[in-house]
Parts: sequence; C-alpha cells; structure tokens
Amino acid sequence: MFLLPGALLSLALSLGDPFSFEYPGQTEASGAAYLVIVANDDLPAFDVVITGDDQTIRKSVPALKSGAKFKVTWKQKGGQAKYALAIDGGEVQADFGFEMVKPAAQGKVGKLRVKSSREDIVKRRNATYETSFALANYEYKVYDSDGDIIAQALVSDNPVPAGGTFTVKWDSTAEVFMVYVRGEDEHGRFTEFKLVPWSVEIPHTEINFDSAKWDVKTDETAKLDEAVAVAFHELEGLEKVNEAVQANITPRLYIVGYTDTVGPGPKNDELSRNRAKEIAKYFYDKGFWAEIHYAGMGERGLRVETADSVDEVRNRRALYLIGVDTPAAGGQIPSKWQKLAGPRPKPVGFVLPALPESYVKAREERRRGTGGEGPAEPSTEPGTTTGGTDTGGASTGADTPEPQLPPDDGAPPSVDGKPGASGKGCSVGGEGHGVATLGLVVLAALRRPRRRR
Repeated sequence: MFLLPGALLSLALSLGDPFSFEYPGQTEASGAAYLVIVANDDLPAFDVVITGDDQTIRKSVPALKSGAKFKVTWKQKGGQAKYALAIDGGEVQADFGFEMVKPAAQGKVGKLRVKSSREDIVKRRNATYETSFALANYEYKVYDSDGDIIAQALVSDNPVPAGGTFTVKWDSTAEVFMVYVRGEDEHGRFTEFKLVPWSVEIPHTEINFDSAKWDVKTDETAKLDEAVAVAFHELEGLEKVNEAVQANITPRLYIVGYTDTVGPGPKNDELSRNRAKEIAKYFYDKGFWAEIHYAGMGERGLRVETADSVDEVRNRRALYLIGVDTPAAGGQIPSKWQKLAGPRPKPVGFVLPALPESYVKAREERRRGTGGEGPAEPSTEPGTTTGGTDTGGASTGADTPEPQLPPDDGAPPSVDGKPGASGKGCSVGGEGHGVATLGLVVLAALRRPRRRR
C-alpha cells in the first residue's frame, strides 16, 4: 500500500461500532507511525494493545466523549509491518488489523557533483549541483573574500530527486571566496560541500635571466620581492577568511617555468626547471610558510604555438600559482612536480610587507567585482565530508577534469608601463570546462631578453 504523505485511512469495525480508526498507511521517513482512535459514542476508559513489527505498544486510554480522539504513536523498524490492535475496556472490546509501510530512502548518500563552469560561478553568479540521493531540503551560504556572507537561504519547498540537480544563485558582484551547500533527505541523511572558486591574477614586474642561466641577478630581486609581498598578503588574507568561514583551506605554492622554441628541447626543459627552482628557493628564503613545489615545462607549454627555433617573448615566462590542491595536469600545467619544502610555521616576528602600489587598485577592483577574473577553476576544500544518520563519512570533493589554458589573444597588457601577462593568457580553465580541484593565484611571469632561451 502506498499513500501520499498526509493521506489517511478512516475505518470503522462495523456499522454503529463505538470506535473508528484513522491511520496514514505510511510512516514518516524516520519510521514514526501513528493511529488515531475516534470515539463514536461516550466511552469509558479502556486499554489498547498494538502488536507487530517485533514489538508491542500498550496504552491506557481515559474515558472519551463522543467525537473525541486519542492518538497512539510508535516507531516502526521494518520497511513493511502488519499490526493487530486489541481494545479491552470491559464494556467495550474490539479487534482490528492493519498494515504500515515505511518509505525507503532514495539513492545512496554521496558527494554533490558540481555541474557549473568557473564562468558560471564567478561571472554569472550561480552554481549547479547534482545529488546522488533525494534531498528534502538544502541550504547554502555564499562568502566573499572578506569572509562575509553575501547570500544565504534554506530551500525546503523544492525537493530534489536522486540524480537531480539544483542551482544556487546570488546577486552580489563581490568576489566569491566559497560556496557552502548542505543537503538533507527526509531520513536525516546529509551531505556538505565547500566549493572554493577564489582565484587571483596579480599584475607583475618581469624578471630577466642571462642566456642559459637561472640564477636571480641582484638587480632583479626587487621584482621578485614584489611577487613575494603579494603572496604574503594572499596567505594572510586566506588565514582571516578561513577563520571567518570556519574552514581549513591550506594553500600551496606552485612555480612553473617555460621557454620558447629556441634551442634543444631537453636543454629548455632543464633550463625552465632550474629557473622555477631558483624562484621557489627565493620565496622559501624570504620565509614563505606554505608548501612549495616547482616544475619546468620547457617549450612543451607554449602559450603561443610557434614553429621550432622561433623567438617568442610570450612563451618565455613563468607562472606562480597558489592553490588548494595540486593543479590538474593538462595543457600548460605539468603532471609532475618536485617538492622544495613542506609547510612550516609563520616566521617568528613576521611583519607583513607593504602591498605593491601597482597591486592595490587591482585587488580592490577584483573584490568589488569590477576587475578581471582569476585564472583557476574552483576548488573543494580538502577533508570535506558527508555524514548523517547511519551513513558514516564519505569524501565530497568535486570531479577534477584537466584544465586547459585558452589561446593567447595578443600581446600582454602593460603594468605600470612594463609588459605583462594577459588576463586570458594566464588563466587556467574557462567557460565550458568542468570544475577542477584548484583555486589559483597567478603572481608573476618570467621573461628573458630576446634571442635567449
């Protein structure tokens, strides 16, 4: 027997019987069941016993006036149960049989799957999720990069079936740091998901290396110091936002070196790797306390496709990435990294350096939603779990398709009168891509004099 929630069966034992009974035929999702005894005449006190589902429910009912009702409640354990009801009140007696069905949970509790691209989340201000199990309700909170809630709601009037989707939307143009979603089914099972689309592209000053060399020259360190200062500000800001949103998002620094096609491929691989390592060591020596990795792509990660032995300035560069997880390999992102250093405590007596003036305006525009967008696909917070009644825990990370850099659309724009990296050329992912497990911060780019690898 299947009844819509709230539907009642109303039965009398026989015409003129002193009792009639009302019951839904279906328990609540939790197993909560009930039966209502209706007095058709004035009745003396009596006892009622309900047996079934490997249990016995006994109740003493006081005297009832005609039309009065008495509700008997219990918790059904099985999926379907047959019950026998017996009433013994001396002057009044009755026997009654009935069945109750407990609805089965729909779908296995698991992670939510993000169906939106980064363009949807950051620019169109919406995120669509697919659920593996039926949701009776879901709630969401959207946080900006200051840790403030810019949108929140509890949606309880739009249930989502197993395999179905729902979309979270917000109006604020402020930079989104995290979208938190919690979905729950009618059985109390739930899943939580923390999506981090936060990413930043930072204006930079270029670094010049001597031909076939990778040591950072003294007169170039001021340029690196600007990038280090920006990285420190991002680490400090992330710590504050983590506290505000009650998350534990831990960043890592990834440095990738690239060359153009001038010179032998293996030599370019080594050159780009050594330059990336040298920059990584510079960050470490300055006290950067997050985990640091580096890699060289040589001429295998061209931003602008060229023939062999072509001197192309836009291909002689580096990316400095601050991410939550290892960047998904593909396109201009390597599949293997070398670890320079693990995380360590913030240096004792650390004093945050001044934020480079060229970055202040860009940062404010980004936070207000009037500046350029960052390079990365969103990330899920490591360690996010699902749980609930009788479900245990399960990972809720998003799927991680490989991000690809879009093609370059021309020469890099200038920053303070100096050539820079284009917003499009430094981006990872983009419209049409799935959501990868990475929130990135592009800090700087690398360039050598022309005709130098």
